[in-house]
Amino acid sequence: FSASDRLSLLSLKRSSPHNRVSERCHALLLSSKGYSITQLSDIFEVKRDTIRMWFDRWESEGLSGLEDLPKSGRPRTLDAEEEKKL
Repeated sequence: FSASDRLSLLSLKRSSPHNRVSERCHALLLSSKGYSITQLSDIFEVKRDTIRMWFDRWESEGLSGLEDLPKSGRPRTLDAEEEKKL
């Protein structure tokens, strides 16, 4: 990683309201220090393929690749303004 990549990952790790995003940043930072995929898999208690997917998305999409992908499910019935009223 470049120095700016490292700073960006550290910043996102600290500021993200989503624990999964922070974990992904942390995994990338540990990887840059020499931790193997197997070690990271043990630390974060996820499959090796999951770690690889995090790395692949980082390489292809940068920081935005560390965010969760949209989930399928029932569409919202309320718009943002109606949710505020509730």
